[in-house]
Amino acid sequence: MVVPRIQWIVLCFLLILSCCSGTISKATPEKKLKILGVFGHAGKSHFDVFKPLLEELARRGHDLTVISYFPRTEKAIAAEPLPNYKDISLLSEGMDVLLNVVDLHVVDHSRLRLIKALYMVNYMASVTCEAGLNNTRIKEFAKTEQKFDLVLTESFNTHCFFSIFHRIDAPFIELSTHQLMPWVYDELGFSFEASYIPSIFTHVRKPLNFLDRMDNLLMSWFMAFVFNTVFHWRDQATAHKYYGPGVPNLKQIGRNASLMLVNTHYSLHGAQPYPPNVVEIGGLHIPRKTNPLPRDIAKFLDEAHEGVLYFNLGSLVKVATMPEAKLSALLNVLGSIPRKVILKWEEENMPRKPDNFLVKKWLPQFEIMNHPNVKCYFGHGGLLGLSEGVHSGLPMILMPLFGDQYQNSVAAEARGVAVLLEFSELNEENLRHAVDEIFNNTRYMENAKRLSKAYRDRPTSPLDTAVWWSEYIGRGNGLPYIKSDASQLPWYVRNLVDVIAVLIIIALVTIYAIYKLTKYLLNRGKKVKVNEKDTASKKRN
Repeated sequence: MVVPRIQWIVLCFLLILSCCSGTISKATPEKKLKILGVFGHAGKSHFDVFKPLLEELARRGHDLTVISYFPRTEKAIAAEPLPNYKDISLLSEGMDVLLNVVDLHVVDHSRLRLIKALYMVNYMASVTCEAGLNNTRIKEFAKTEQKFDLVLTESFNTHCFFSIFHRIDAPFIELSTHQLMPWVYDELGFSFEASYIPSIFTHVRKPLNFLDRMDNLLMSWFMAFVFNTVFHWRDQATAHKYYGPGVPNLKQIGRNASLMLVNTHYSLHGAQPYPPNVVEIGGLHIPRKTNPLPRDIAKFLDEAHEGVLYFNLGSLVKVATMPEAKLSALLNVLGSIPRKVILKWEEENMPRKPDNFLVKKWLPQFEIMNHPNVKCYFGHGGLLGLSEGVHSGLPMILMPLFGDQYQNSVAAEARGVAVLLEFSELNEENLRHAVDEIFNNTRYMENAKRLSKAYRDRPTSPLDTAVWWSEYIGRGNGLPYIKSDASQLPWYVRNLVDVIAVLIIIALVTIYAIYKLTKYLLNRGKKVKVNEKDTASKKRN
């Protein structure tokens, strides 16, 4: 009886030891990272994508230093202090954020729109780069030469800000708030598939016919060329101006990015051939839960049993600048439908406001979209609002104005959840048709619910995915393992242009040799026949 008792004692001891070791290992915190965030673009909608990730990393105990135009407000700090989140503000006299700045009178849908779009992207970059790199607080920060485990930065038009962290011996992650720009594919080491993926600023639709593919390819090449010359030269010159000639080639720094987080999801934009270091985190900005609505908005929505159309053209566009003819069409149509309308309007009063309208300068968009009485979202195809509409399962009317909005809208249209309305064609007839389609054709609501289910059904949330990858790279695991070797190859090697060229030359030489040989043999055959004829003739004579 002694042996079994000893065995039980040993077994109990081992169980207790196992439980204790498990408890200890769980209580042991992971590595606390020191993270630098560098976000040089002044667009609020862009930073709204990054903000949840930055704050969540701070909640998890990491130390963050964030350079941006959007320091945390006093209200946000009071609600959640986050003492390990330090802001370095880029705001300065004469340099403000981009909010309600787009005048609808100047929206261009002509064939020159791509040139104008690139011009505006370049112009915004030149302003923010000059103001940012010349900022006193940034210069002081650069002199401190602090050490960091990880750098987070935006992939858009501000490569000049690479000059701030290029001395830091730390991996960095780029975040894109939209589909990848054409020049990013080369930096990451994979090729843009122009045969079936529309480039971000183009107006082609899937499926692409021959002319669409040609247009798509030429436009993507043109945009990449402009970035690699005009944009790059300006960025490099600005970096040298403020931080000396020791700043290395900014394009080469871009090729050293460990990871790219992209604010897209295949359920909306379609599957793409990304390498392992490109991770989709579409909907990163969408909160885990909705907040209570302001009392007046809640009352307006609760009483709208006939349904509500929610109209918002985002943070950049000033709807109050809409041309008179288009505004009249909007008010006449939406004011006559048997439903209520809630609309973002930036001025105190709205002329000729219909009785079924609720107008506000600011609206809690996600909370409104999730109210059960809201039946349609009327937006401009910006990816934040569009993602929230998809997440909420709302049919949409999308009126793209600039940038990536057209391709976002086309993607939603292709999924059967949206009607695309060209701004240049905004009139009563087209608008009424769009509204009738959305409210009276049940397939839009059915498709929206189906897409919403696919969009939300993921192994982990976009935020948890972004946090995990940030910590993974910060722990030093990423660069040698997930980065494509092709990122260091020239484009012609990566796409086998040199091999194909040699094979073509070999084929041409072979064809030429066969041609010459065939010609020689034919000529020889003719000579033999002539000689035979001459010989026969001589014999007869």
